[in-house]
Amino acid sequence: MGNLVSQCVATSGAGGARPPPLVVGPDGSRRSVEEEDTGVAELMIDAPGHVVARASDVARDRRVRAMAADELLRAGEVYLLVPAGRAGARLGDREVEAIGSLVSGKKKSRKSRHAGGKVFPVVVNGEKDALAQGKEALCAGKRAQDHHGLGHRQWRPALDTIYEA
Repeated sequence: MGNLVSQCVATSGAGGARPPPLVVGPDGSRRSVEEEDTGVAELMIDAPGHVVARASDVARDRRVRAMAADELLRAGEVYLLVPAGRAGARLGDREVEAIGSLVSGKKKSRKSRHAGGKVFPVVVNGEKDALAQGKEALCAGKRAQDHHGLGHRQWRPALDTIYEA
């Protein structure tokens, strides 16, 4: 009896431990992150040119929102590695459906499954090679910047003659 905290920690068998964070690459590959306190910055260093998005947020908002580099990955969450050109882009119905199935963890029937369970339809259908995908992502990012006024506008001075009176 007393108010000393015990050194023994009771853990429940199967229900106590949460699964590690799951990271889905742009090609549909899945890997779980075993290290504790893994940050978004570490994933972005491992995959240059990509940003990390929380799959549950992407499925809910239908928009790819990049996470801040200083955020930590949470156990039991699913994260997506998305090309930087797709950050901020709106997703189509098939993309959201594929991501939603990742988040819920439900398996589809074998018949309705697309080629290998990939995340994005561009990769699923195999319509474009890697060079075309890179160009498209770059163009999509450029169009988004132009549309939202976020692009860099170069300064062009007007060189007119100054007349003195």
